[in-house]
Amino acid sequence: MRPMIALATALALTGAGGAFGQTPFTPATGPTCKDQSKEGFGLWTCPGPAGYVVRFADEGNIVSLTIAPRRAIEKVQGPTAQWRGAGKALGDKVQWIMRGGVPRAAVIRTWSRVGDDEREVQELSVFAINGEKACLVSAVEIHTDKANAAALARAEQAADSHCPEK
Repeated sequence: MRPMIALATALALTGAGGAFGQTPFTPATGPTCKDQSKEGFGLWTCPGPAGYVVRFADEGNIVSLTIAPRRAIEKVQGPTAQWRGAGKALGDKVQWIMRGGVPRAAVIRTWSRVGDDEREVQELSVFAINGEKACLVSAVEIHTDKANAAALARAEQAADSHCPEK
């Protein structure tokens, strides 16, 4: 009986460690990020796993982010996503979904203004990543039941899909 309990415990720990290892979190602000902001325009780039970065831009009412390998971030044509910012505009961390040690999807908390009444919406934005290309594929409103789990499930699906060709 004791060997079975030990085996079950080892398998459980390995499974939990593997799951967490495949969805690392990195900061979206702070000392590890390179700040290139100027008066009235926020611009900073934060490192992610496996040589990827996220570049954030905040012009006050327009916010954008770009996901790409560090070596390609300067060559990317336009942001991965852009929206009318509200409140905090961007969350403090990025959750990455990895496949074979490479980022294939990401989840980032965002705040935006939508509709004619310009109401503030807080969402978990889900991005697919295909090499040097990334795209917004889905969003989960933060007040949805089990929003974090829903966003993670959508990110897992996004990691196995591709961004549409432009």
